[in-house]
Amino acid sequence: MAQCSLERHGRVFALKLLGNNEHWFTPSFFAEILSALKTVQDSDAGALVTTSEGKFFSNGLHLEWMKEDLEARVPVLVRGLEQVTLALLKLNVPSIASVCGHAAGGGLLFAMAHDHCCMRRDRGFLYCSAVDINFVIPPGSIALLKSKMTPKAFKNVVLSGVKFTAPMALDAGIIDSHHADANETFEAALKLATGLAERGWERAAYQALRLAMYSDVIEKLESNADSELIGFVNDS
Repeated sequence: MAQCSLERHGRVFALKLLGNNEHWFTPSFFAEILSALKTVQDSDAGALVTTSEGKFFSNGLHLEWMKEDLEARVPVLVRGLEQVTLALLKLNVPSIASVCGHAAGGGLLFAMAHDHCCMRRDRGFLYCSAVDINFVIPPGSIALLKSKMTPKAFKNVVLSGVKFTAPMALDAGIIDSHHADANETFEAALKLATGLAERGWERAAYQALRLAMYSDVIEKLESNADSELIGFVNDS
């Protein structure tokens, strides 16, 4: 069963995470997302919107699947998430996350990898669960979150595990806008994407500008040198 779909709205592609579930990230899910992003990359599209069905945008890495074999599976999922993150950072068109439900853990990182973020106001929060589950976030993922937030918001996200509602996230500068419900959030994201696509920017130039903006983040994401820092910490 497909876990995501890719639809075209004029010059905008809409990537939708399918199903009324938590959209846990697994290797097969990452493969589908990467395939969709390659389709966008190789097309004549002008922008990308990523959205979801159900209560969750994404609840992040599939913890239960990881815990069956932590040593082997944690690096696989973390690396998979960072590959998806890199693909978004290297995409040659503007990207907008339409966050229509909870975005937690890896789901937050996935949302933050987009250029812009719209969020529904009546449901959902942005939440980095690492401090609550004793999970050490790798340097590349930390660098991305840091690059997308003010120092205060970054501290509250990573070290305090604050669950940001849409109004809180807008006030903190984490998102660009919030909207009444899922439909209005997606329509706002699609309108923004359509407007950006209509600017007719040279795709290679747009891509190069983003690569320059996030060069340090990309370098960390591409490096495996700190992989030993990844994983759960047990105080007992």
